[in-house]
Order: sequence, then structure tokens, then C-alpha cells
Amino acid sequence: MRPLKATPSHDKPFRPPVGSDKILLGFLFISGLVHLSWTLLGYADAFPKMLGDLLFVPGFLLCASLLWRRSTRSEGKAARGWRWFALGTLSWAAGQMYFTVLDNFTAFPPYPSLADLGFFGLIVCFGIGTILLGDVGKGQRVDLRFPLDAMMICLTIGLLYWKLVLEVDAHPHGFQPWIALAYPLGDLVVLLMATLTALWNPRSPVARGFPTLALGLGLLLIADAIYQTQAGTLRYSNSSILNVLWTLSAIALGCWAKFGSSDPILDRTQKESKWPERAEAILTLLPSLGFAVSLWLLLSTRDLPSARGAISLALALIALGIVRHLLSFYMEMGLRRQLKGQASLDTLTGVLNRRQLPEQVAAIIHASQQQGIPSAVLFIDLDRFKRINDAFGHRIGDEVLIEAARRIGRCIRGHDSMARMGGDEFVVLLSQLRDAQEAGLVAQRIIHAVSRPILINDQSFALTASIGIAIYPDDGAQGEALLHHADLAMYAVKQRSRNGYQFYWDTLNVDVQPQLKIEAQLVGALDRGEFQLHYQPLVALQSGEVRSLECLLRWNSPVLGTVSPVTFIPMAEAQGLIVDLGTWILTQAAEQLSVWRAADQPHLCMSINISPVQFEQPAFVGLVASVLDEFRLPGEALLLELTEGSLIQNLEASNVKLAKLRALGVRIALDDFGTGYSSLSYLRQLQVDVLKIDRSFITSMVTEGPAFVSMILHLAQHLDLTTVAEGVETEEQRKLLTSLHCDVGQGYLFSKPLPAEAIKALLAAQPMAFDHPVRSTVVLP
Repeated sequence: MRPLKATPSHDKPFRPPVGSDKILLGFLFISGLVHLSWTLLGYADAFPKMLGDLLFVPGFLLCASLLWRRSTRSEGKAARGWRWFALGTLSWAAGQMYFTVLDNFTAFPPYPSLADLGFFGLIVCFGIGTILLGDVGKGQRVDLRFPLDAMMICLTIGLLYWKLVLEVDAHPHGFQPWIALAYPLGDLVVLLMATLTALWNPRSPVARGFPTLALGLGLLLIADAIYQTQAGTLRYSNSSILNVLWTLSAIALGCWAKFGSSDPILDRTQKESKWPERAEAILTLLPSLGFAVSLWLLLSTRDLPSARGAISLALALIALGIVRHLLSFYMEMGLRRQLKGQASLDTLTGVLNRRQLPEQVAAIIHASQQQGIPSAVLFIDLDRFKRINDAFGHRIGDEVLIEAARRIGRCIRGHDSMARMGGDEFVVLLSQLRDAQEAGLVAQRIIHAVSRPILINDQSFALTASIGIAIYPDDGAQGEALLHHADLAMYAVKQRSRNGYQFYWDTLNVDVQPQLKIEAQLVGALDRGEFQLHYQPLVALQSGEVRSLECLLRWNSPVLGTVSPVTFIPMAEAQGLIVDLGTWILTQAAEQLSVWRAADQPHLCMSINISPVQFEQPAFVGLVASVLDEFRLPGEALLLELTEGSLIQNLEASNVKLAKLRALGVRIALDDFGTGYSSLSYLRQLQVDVLKIDRSFITSMVTEGPAFVSMILHLAQHLDLTTVAEGVETEEQRKLLTSLHCDVGQGYLFSKPLPAEAIKALLAAQPMAFDHPVRSTVVLP
């Protein structure tokens, strides 16, 4: 079957061919060349006057075409902005054509006339177009001072123009100076708008190609200023070189329309990040010139009645300057109040920061002393919040934290206060309590509010909170003691089960402080080289041969001595240290395995426990692949042990990762089977190779009977899984497991975990026999 041909969509706007722009730009340059030749070669006397008046029109019409075509390649506000620029050039061309009629068919053309509406239309349309193209409102610095500054700059230049130019020359009857001043001032306003926009929003089309836009607007400003001076004294001629400036302005605007999206301009504007600040300083200082000009004009003007307009402008300048400085003073005071408030608030959540806590705790203690009623300190920790940051990034984590803070804030009263200690820890200060139990009710409300799902970007996040409560004056008379005791109570909740609250009691210092010492020493233990790997053999139950080794982590602290993995592994997970620790274990075990395989154990395999937190990392599969590649190990040399709970939290995502690992040849073991969910449907869906039976079932097998273990073994055989019995400590257990056809045993009956040097001797004394499996269906790790 032939593929269907794509048909053009009628929903998309028409996009004219880009090559046509080059043709229009070529004609635009030709019109400028013709106009320049007309002026320099003196053709004005050889041709009708009307032709000289109409030579302006082609350039502006061609420029309008380029601007309009640019709008067809833009969208939204940008497209409308380009259209306004095109409309402005068309308005100017219409004004020039009407002026041509007046100039050729009237004895003395009126000034001003309807032609001026067309010329002023350009200024108005360009101003609107600049606002739309500049996307005003997204700039770096926008406040009321900037339009005041721009207005003062324009009035200052207008005063100078009036005083130095218009007032000097003698004007004929009927000349209106205000119209002569309005043209250059209008052009100047547009030029300043474009300049400010390019500085404050460097990504806008106004900033891209700004030199050509500024050139076009600058030529327009110069031409209008010179023309108004000459028109007022009847010295203007359509054969003057002045006329070429308008056509050159149209050429520059046409080039801006064609080349205004060039990236070098944008890149340069973005790299010069200090320029907007310098430009802001310059533009802020310029209005001060208006005071000097105003004073000079008032002092130098002798005939005040004849200069009422200039004096009015000077007084307006002074008034605007006063308003501007008052506004600056008001905004500076507001900024100081804002900075003072920010110094006491947490920048992320908007609640008080930890620097304000001593003052706030002292305040509630003082109030309690005066009123004779209790107050409370609640220390709140969001459970396992770091896992959200690790899995989804800090931006999502921040949004979750903001919402959690908002919910906590809604659970307290107006006279209570709340502060963020840092990370995912908050402190709530409760005053004017009836009794201590009221603090417990508030803690319950907070736990309930935080536990409701938080929805961000269609992703639902579930949090729980651990809260410790200290009551004044029962649990401490000083703020520091109350905070410390509330922290100890919170830690007791986290050690127990999380997602709850606990009041402080005296024995917490004895119960909790040893745990805090362990946590303190755990930080940095990896860098200090305090961890070591031990290895325990996995033995074939029927033949007694070593089949593989499981690496186990040991911590020998110079301060604490030997610390059990049962104690420090959960702490490492809670503190976010387990990922780095797991990476170190994987790397060290693979390196040691490569040494043994290169010596005299080419078929040796290594079993490694993987933390659920590490398995959830997006880069975990890549880490395993890189370790295999670094130490030149085949995938089947590794067996990764994972618990049921870590796999079924997100079964679909887990299976995707398991499939990628198995594609590398890596084997997967389901650890501690029987203690977790133990659902047959889960076991059938999980892509695992080995089933490890938990030691609790092996220990009770002799006294309570082997029925449960037998059922697990029959299930594993049906699913073609290798079975490993953990915690085999007696010969009776080994014989019973062998009779039930369990494949592999692991425990103190065979060997306790040993350091690498002792394992080397054990392997040398007991050769391995991987070429003779116990049964053909068993895939040994």
C-alpha cells in the first residue's frame, strides 16, 4: 500500500515564501538609490514638483510590505505588533500622498493639515507596536519611575529644542510652534520606548536587531526635527537632502523587519548582563538634567508673556521631578520594609525562618508567665520527604514543601506562629492553651492535613508527619530547652513508626540520645573509610559446594565501636546517605569479585543487597551497567537482592527496570520472602530468578513443622525459581531442607560472614563445581 501524501493543513496561517522578502528589500534599496540620485543630481527642475513629493511613498510602501510579511511569520502579540508597525508606515505614506495634493494644488498649504494626522499616525502605531513586540510586563525592571523618567527626558529635550531652535527663528503668520515641537517629541518617545524595551526584555523582537530599529527611528527623529525648523521659516524644499533621511529611515526599518531575528544580537544582549543595570542608572540620572534646563530657561527668559508655553513646560518638569523623587522615596521605604520582612521570613514557604525562633519562643514564654497558662512547641518533620526530591527533582520537592507548609499554617490559630527550621522541618508555637491535650489535638489536625494527597502536575504525592511536643513550663523553662525536648520527642516518633505525635518525657534523653550519637557519626563515615565488606557463602545443600557469595556491610566506628546494620541501615536511608553507600558497596563488591574471578574462581558470583531508595534512582540501571563494564564482569556474575515491598510500590516501573537489568544478564533475587506482601499474584508478575526464604521460617521449621516452607518450595519449583534458605544454623535444618529439595542454604552452619582475606582461604580449601548443577531446571546465581 502506498503511503498517503500529507495534505496541507487549513488551520495554519499562510506563510509567504522567505525569498520574496529579498526581492522587496532589493526594491527598497533601489527606491532609496533613486531618491538619493534625484536629490544629488538636481532633477527637481527638470520634472514636475509632484514627482519629487511622491518619491517618498515607494520606500514606505515597500517597508510596510516587509513589516506585514514579518507578521505572518509570527504569532500572538508579536504578530499584532508587526502589523501595527506596518500600519504606521502605511499611515505615513497616506499622509505624504495627501501632502502632495496640498503642495501641488493649493497656493499656500495649511499648517497643520489633515496630512499631519497621517504623519502622527506613524508615531502612535509605532508606540503600540513597540508595546506589543516588547511584551511589556515581562521586563527585568518595570515601575512608575520609568515612564516619569521618559516623560522628563522628552520634555527636557523639547525645552532645549524650543529655546535653541524655534524661539530663535522668526516665523510667518499662522505657524503653530506646538505642532513643530510635537513631531520630534513623539519620535523621541518611540525611540526611548524601544530602547527601554530592548534593555528590560532582551528576548523580545525589539531587542533582536535593535541597532537597525534605532537607526530607523533616529533618522526619523532627525528628519522631523530639521523639517519643522525649515517649515516654520518657509525654507523647506522637496529637493533638499533632508528628504532622503525619511527614505533611509524606511530602509532601516525594512532591514529590521528582514533581519531582526538574528541570534548574535540576542546572544550579545543576554551575555552583557550588567548593561541593563548601567542603563538604568544612566536613565535615572538623565531626568535631573530637566531641573538644570528649567532653571536656565526661567532665568534667561526676559519676555515672560511671549514664552508662556516654554515656562509651562519648565514648571511641568519641576513638578514631575518632585513627584518622581517622592515616588522614589516611597518605593525605597517600601523596599526597606520588604527587605526587613524577608530577613525574618523563609524565602520558599513564606513562614518565619529559624533566626526568628528564639524571639518568638521567648514571646510565648513571657505571655504564658503573665497569663499563668501553658504554651507548647511542636517540632514537625515530614517523613521520607527526601525521596521526593531524589525521584522528582528539587523543583517539584519545593512545590510539595510549599503546599505542606500552607496546610500546616491552616491548622493553627491566628495568634500562634510557625517557622521553618530548614529542609523539611517546621516548628509551631502554640500560645494561650487551655491544657496540654489541646496541643495534641492540633498535632492530630496537622497530621491529617499533611497526609491528604498533594497533586502537582497531575502527580499525586503522599506525605506523613512526625511531631514532637514540649509543654511550657512542664518540659522546660527556657526556649532552647523546649525546642530541644520537642526535637527529641519528634525523633522518638520517627524511631517508632513515624506518622504520629509524641509528648516529651524525661526518659527520652536516655532512649534517644544514643541514636542521635549514631546518626552524628554516620555522617562522613564513608569518607573516613569506616565501612568494610564481609562475605558469606551460599552452599548447595546436596553437595555442600560453595555456589556464590553474598556481600554484607559492616561498620566499625572508632567512637561507637561495631554498629549493627539493623541499626545504621535505616538511619542511612532516612538521612539520604544510602545512595552513596549503595554505590560504594556495588563498586567494591564488583572490584573484589573481578579479582577472585581473575585468580582461580572464574565462575564465582556475587549477591548484593539493594536498598529500595537506591533502586528507585533513575540512574540505577546505568550504574550497574557501568560497574559491569568497568570491571569486565558478565551480567550473570551479579545477583541483586530486592525486597517485596520495594518492588510492588510501583509494579509496572519496577518490572521495566528489572527487564533492563535482566537484559544485561543480571539475576534478581526476591529477598526475605514471606515477611512482606507474599501475594501469589505479585510473585507471578515480578521478573525474578531467585527466591530467598526468610530465616524466621527456617528457625520455626523444626518445632512447628515444615508445611509453610514446603509450600514455598513447591511454588518456586512450579515457577522455575532457584530457592535459597536463609539462617541455616543446624544440621537438622539442613537435612530437612534437603529432603524438601531446597537448592541452596546460607547461614552459620556453613560459615559466618568473613572478610575478603578469609574468604580467599575458604574458596581455596573448598573448590566450586558449577558444571554439575543439582537439577537441570535450576538456574544458579
